[in-house]
Amino acid sequence: YRKGWTFSVLLLLHVISILFLCFQVSLFNFVFLIAWALALPYAQFRPLASSICTVWTCVIIVCKMLYQLTSIDPSTFSSNCTLPGENETKVNLEELKTSVLYSGPVDPAEWVGLRKSYPLLVYLRNNLLMLAILAFEVTIYRHQEYYRCRNNLTVPVTKTIFHDITRAHLDDGLVNCVKYFINYFFYKF
Repeated sequence: YRKGWTFSVLLLLHVISILFLCFQVSLFNFVFLIAWALALPYAQFRPLASSICTVWTCVIIVCKMLYQLTSIDPSTFSSNCTLPGENETKVNLEELKTSVLYSGPVDPAEWVGLRKSYPLLVYLRNNLLMLAILAFEVTIYRHQEYYRCRNNLTVPVTKTIFHDITRAHLDDGLVNCVKYFINYFFYKF
């Protein structure tokens, strides 16, 4: 149970889940960006960021599911944008006509991150993946805490992967050199 190894795996999973959410650029996903931008440089904020992201993911899933109700009709609050005149913009008229903004009604809920979609599971896939990763992270941390408490172990002092490798072991061989640089990269990362 090396805390450094599991932390690096979980950090990688968080980065992957955030990249999945980057495919859906919206106001909803901005909370994830802010939470992890503050949590990555400061280790004391990581559990808080993980909790915030878990709750926020649940809120997003519920909002997306409620938006699928038949009583919500996006056409009632969608608006049509009028094409600007030739003297009002420097963009070609042909480019403006092909723009999503002027091709039909614009649903403002899409800016927030809501849209009507079928099938719903495909639409919620990234959020459910994020929730599964966050649940996996909590499970690992709780299991580590329980294991250390049961076996009277202390939390490792260094936040590295190989706790017994130091600068003095750098010239002891290729394997120790690689371990040292993995620790150094992990420490800097």
